[in-house]
Amino acid sequence: MTKTRMLRVLLLCPLFMLLFQQTWAQSKTITGKVTDEKGAFVNGASITVKGGRGGTSTDGAGAFKLTVPGSATAIVVSYVGYVSQEVSITSATDVNVSLVPDVTGLTDVVVIGYGTTRKKDVTGAVSSVSAKDFNKGAVVSPDQLLQNKVAGLEITSNGGQPGSATTVKIRGNNSVRASSNPLYVIDGVQLDGRSARPNPGSTFGSTPDANPLNFINANDIQSIDVLKDASSEAIYGSRGANGVIAITTKTGSSGAAKLEAGVNYGINAGYMKKYEVLSASEFRTALTKYKVTGQDMGGNVDALKEIFNNKLTQNYNLALSGGNENGRFRASFLGSSAQGTVKNSSLDRYIGNFSGLYKFLDKRLTLSFDLIAAHSTENIVAVANTSGSQGNLISAALQWNPTQAFTDANGTFIYPANGSGNPDAELRGFSDIASINTTLANISAAYKILPGLEYKFLYSINNSVGVRNTNTYGFIPGISSTGIGDISNARLTSQLFTHTLNYNTELAKNLHFDALAGFEYFKSDYSNNSFSATGFNTNLTQNLIGIPYTSMLQDGNVQNLPSVYVDPTTELQSYFGRVQFNYLDRYLVTGTVRADGSSKFGANNKYGTFPSVGVRWVISNESFMKSNNALSNLSVRASWGLTGNQEFPSGASQEQFAFGSYNNAGQVNVANPNLKWEQTKSFDIGLDFTSKNGKVYGTVDYYNKNTTNILFQSTAIQPAPASIYFINLPANLMNNGVEFSLGFNVVSHKSFTWDVRGYFAYNKNLLKNFTQNGKDIQIVTGQINGQGVSGTLGQVITNNQPIDEFYLKPFQGFDKNGNQQYGANPQYAGDPNPKSNYGISTTLMYKKLTLVINGGGSGGYMVYNNTATSVSNIAGIANGRNIDKASYNSPEMPSSPVAANSRFLEKGNYFKIRNVTLSYPVGNAGKYVKNLNVFVSGSNLFVITKFTGFDPEVNVDKSSNNYPSRSIEYIPYPTARVINFGLNFSL
Repeated sequence: MTKTRMLRVLLLCPLFMLLFQQTWAQSKTITGKVTDEKGAFVNGASITVKGGRGGTSTDGAGAFKLTVPGSATAIVVSYVGYVSQEVSITSATDVNVSLVPDVTGLTDVVVIGYGTTRKKDVTGAVSSVSAKDFNKGAVVSPDQLLQNKVAGLEITSNGGQPGSATTVKIRGNNSVRASSNPLYVIDGVQLDGRSARPNPGSTFGSTPDANPLNFINANDIQSIDVLKDASSEAIYGSRGANGVIAITTKTGSSGAAKLEAGVNYGINAGYMKKYEVLSASEFRTALTKYKVTGQDMGGNVDALKEIFNNKLTQNYNLALSGGNENGRFRASFLGSSAQGTVKNSSLDRYIGNFSGLYKFLDKRLTLSFDLIAAHSTENIVAVANTSGSQGNLISAALQWNPTQAFTDANGTFIYPANGSGNPDAELRGFSDIASINTTLANISAAYKILPGLEYKFLYSINNSVGVRNTNTYGFIPGISSTGIGDISNARLTSQLFTHTLNYNTELAKNLHFDALAGFEYFKSDYSNNSFSATGFNTNLTQNLIGIPYTSMLQDGNVQNLPSVYVDPTTELQSYFGRVQFNYLDRYLVTGTVRADGSSKFGANNKYGTFPSVGVRWVISNESFMKSNNALSNLSVRASWGLTGNQEFPSGASQEQFAFGSYNNAGQVNVANPNLKWEQTKSFDIGLDFTSKNGKVYGTVDYYNKNTTNILFQSTAIQPAPASIYFINLPANLMNNGVEFSLGFNVVSHKSFTWDVRGYFAYNKNLLKNFTQNGKDIQIVTGQINGQGVSGTLGQVITNNQPIDEFYLKPFQGFDKNGNQQYGANPQYAGDPNPKSNYGISTTLMYKKLTLVINGGGSGGYMVYNNTATSVSNIAGIANGRNIDKASYNSPEMPSSPVAANSRFLEKGNYFKIRNVTLSYPVGNAGKYVKNLNVFVSGSNLFVITKFTGFDPEVNVDKSSNNYPSRSIEYIPYPTARVINFGLNFSL
């Protein structure tokens, strides 16, 4: 630079400074309020100066105040889930902004594993559901929020009791023996996936498990992301083969402290679908038809109605949040009592959540924490998966003679000689209470080393302790004449250490680069024990004293040996990395790789490597698309990757021993140092589109998944110290399918809006090359229980069939005497895995009144009605037991033998209305109450199906030797129709 030019610059600098100061001297203050489409105030909306760096956010009353340069012409208002709006401030300093929902969700932030990104930048198959789109009404666990909301996600209840576990599958079955449930991640913390509720079963048989997500308050969830393909899953390596469900909880926002409260009540409004047995009048007609005498007791009893629970469900929710730009917090509390369909069953929960985020060192250091502490108490009734001839509470109700009273004139329980059991006596004579205390805590520190370069450390611990006291009192005939008491304990502890280094920068003009490198260590321990006794001298009649057997276990005449089990520690050490390139917002590439080392595998195969790559081409951003008037977004995606599976018994590759009595131990598992990872290769190609006006939007995906190195529990060649021996088989478990998601903004008017969203997914599951020594392997599973069929298995896992194909003797009709006929040998009879699932939801809003309807279903599969086989079959009427209407209306006669066959195989196709919610935002009520919203909601209002049981959406656990079963219905806990009403408000 010449001296002359330098002199000019020096002379002009004061002038520039003067102009700059004058501009700010002419600054102005902009105030306003931000509301949503319902008129409710929006807390935490971002307000920025267009083209500038100034910004603020709205407070609890939706208000903001921002000083802007005098030259500023507009501000930008944005909030997650809503379309960003540019507001002119040239002629006004006080503005009111009404946000419009972003139905496409392209600007939403989604979780992709150890980070987030914009939905429109995702290269994999990720489906996101935000809080405003969750299922409403009778929701206990977070997975219920997603039922029929995500294409390819199948959520089936294992029981109707509040808090029961669910079977969750993403794009089909991914393993023969290992768990197919996805990995759950809460705010970046990976869960073990098991529950600490002890499950020793009861005198009635094995009982359904508890849901491992019961400790999470559904009101605290901001959004849930479902990662479905390898490009999104592979960053989780060996834990991502079954897909990932990432839950993001709500956090505090900047602004004045805000107190939010909600209360709702629910009432069971009958069974969603009632199992059809004979009424008293029909039973009398049947007695005449079948020439049965001595069984008309003169009464009129509806046993299913008598055991129905009418108690009120109650939920109370409270949340306090606030903060500023340097720190914010949120604390919440839930008190909930969920009443089951059946008397004496309930789930009481108390959940506290406290989270915070604080910035230090000129905002270079960020410290955050999250603590969830939960206590639950579950009252469990006598409903078991594998009850025998004595049945359980539901079978007792179904078989009860409808002309017989429960008690005699003196109030003493009547016990029929036919062995049906007395449902009222079983309610009174059985007590099963499980309590679980769970803590999930994490703390993280992130430090910005350089612009764009950040290091983060996270530590989390999940500790859960469960205690279960089971009492079977000594007045229930056929179960226990002297009483049984059992105390069980379980403990589950997992820890996670994560180190990540993230770097993002502009490598060149219009080329953005983001890189992630990390190390992680995961450790999990599980143990349980139980103590039991029999032979008590109290509570041997229905006049009970208030002391359960488990409070005086030492008083039992027979003390059983304690049962103690300690799971071998599971350790997982991982190295992972991800790179992302974005050029011109048109061409996006994501590559990931993870190396996992697991203690579950043999010494020769400790580590597995899992890579993936995903690409996205945003066609709508190409120059040749600028003139198109049809689409605002059009892009194609493709991904390929490899994931692993280690979700099978800990220590499977090691020698394991079990202790019996003193100085007596035997080997129960043979070591296999060559045991290695089960691997799933998957390919996905997808298309995303949005019309120019945003009225139509959708996604189409095709995928193909191939699981190899199948983990298999084999029988060791004898002589051997133990029979169990885990190996890898060179089989192929195939899943391929298509998914369609579509949304319509049908009407968009100032006073009336209507939108419809839906999806359809198809999946085909097939096991190939499942052979050993040149022969097809056949694993028979799926217990068929009940009198006359004990020991029967009705499903098979074998070559060239879907997992758990029904394997039953073929039904051949009735002979001239009304006896059912069936073949001598079982045959492949039907697929228990739904080939299709679909969902639909619609929202109609007239002014402030909003109606939301959510529904969905599944098709292309069969359900085995084990209840009809052995509980309500026609043979029972000869002994005074009730029967189902299907058998009564058939040519069958009471002399017909009880047998498992394809006659009881029914189509499971169904459509359910999940919930209907009508809400009205009252707005501010008085001086202090703000954002008052009232609502009424109905859940499980009805189901359309030809299935004759309680619920076609059923998966009672009928596994055998730890091989899973599918779609077998056996006297399950019934599904309730529930009506909720309540209100929400803030202060």
